[in-house]
Amino acid sequence: MYDITDFDELKRGITRTILVRRITLGVFSLVALLVLFASRISYLNPLFYSPLVWFLLTFPFKYLIDRQTTLRALHAIHTGFFLIEVLLITFLVHFMGGSEWIGVTFYMFTVIYASIFLTRFQGALVTLWVVLAYSGLVFLEYGGLIPHRSLFSAVEVPHRNLAYTATTVLAGALGLYAVVALTIRSFADVFAHTNRMLARRERELSRLSRRLLRAQDEERRRIARTLHDDLIQTLAAIKLRLTPQKDRLGPEAYGEVCSIIDRSIEQTRSLAYSVRPPLLDDLGLVPSLERLAESVAAESGLRIDVETDLPDRPDVGIESLLFFVAQEAMQNVVRHAGADRVRLELHANRGQLRLTVEDDGVGHSPEDPQGLGLRGIRERVELSGGTVSIRPAPAGGTILAVEVPYGADSSRDRR
Repeated sequence: MYDITDFDELKRGITRTILVRRITLGVFSLVALLVLFASRISYLNPLFYSPLVWFLLTFPFKYLIDRQTTLRALHAIHTGFFLIEVLLITFLVHFMGGSEWIGVTFYMFTVIYASIFLTRFQGALVTLWVVLAYSGLVFLEYGGLIPHRSLFSAVEVPHRNLAYTATTVLAGALGLYAVVALTIRSFADVFAHTNRMLARRERELSRLSRRLLRAQDEERRRIARTLHDDLIQTLAAIKLRLTPQKDRLGPEAYGEVCSIIDRSIEQTRSLAYSVRPPLLDDLGLVPSLERLAESVAAESGLRIDVETDLPDRPDVGIESLLFFVAQEAMQNVVRHAGADRVRLELHANRGQLRLTVEDDGVGHSPEDPQGLGLRGIRERVELSGGTVSIRPAPAGGTILAVEVPYGADSSRDRR
């Protein structure tokens, strides 16, 4: 079932199908007219005028559809149209031989439309109505409660009868399959239109997400600068102003206060670095990664090797992204890998920057659940047009590899 929840889109889809109905019914009416000329069927036969009545029925239906303002009312009008349509088809089938020839196939389009555009319950209701209508007609004719009307008054075997042959070819092969082809083409256009809308909305969401990430990076830069340049300087100024009061405070109290201030400065510096290292803005990505490796190695005891070969500094957004990836990857290694050694590599190749973090720890299986760190890496990298891969290292451990666009192409993409 094609579950459309957007009212405006559903309404536009129904309007497009009404146009398709008019085209297909017009084609069928033309085919029926050709059948009348080519066979001995009466001009009063419903084979010709039922499609015209069916065609005219689409005009009040379109009028009612245009005036609906709620999804529930729209479904109700559509369901009512299908129920009336089934009665009209049953009347047509009755005059075309009931269970003879191809009468049962005329309900096919109603069932397709109802299953696509109605709710699951209403689509099932229309389908049940079709089954009851056709079955009722067949059994009423079988029991003699209503007369059986044959479309053909053949006096010879069917394949030697011109009326049967012409009707089968024109109405059956040409008319029916032409209508099927047009109907399927219409649905394909509806689905293509919906997919284009979804793709456009996904691109818009991606652009908004990238703007949000850039805004977050700017805010992190501002907070880090405030911590590093303002708060640390304020603490240093406090310590400096305490120096003349050393004798009044006493050596022990003075030393204790200075120790507290020094710890506060160090904690503030660590906090500013964790938010965004000042080196990233001042000197770029490579010195920041080297400083990150030194800091993690000093705190965790890991041996960390860094290898880079960047010809020049990438865009500030790419620098922020890759530093974030390296920082999260290092934290994952420290917390979960149980590793002794980590290798961090950063290389530029053919318009791509590739960052690799390899450890010799316990390894990572594709079936293992991904924590917030890995999910955050994947989301940010994919929003930037990059790719993420996590695979076992040949000698044990895990390799996290990230590739992102580098250079002019990436700048155009971010805009």
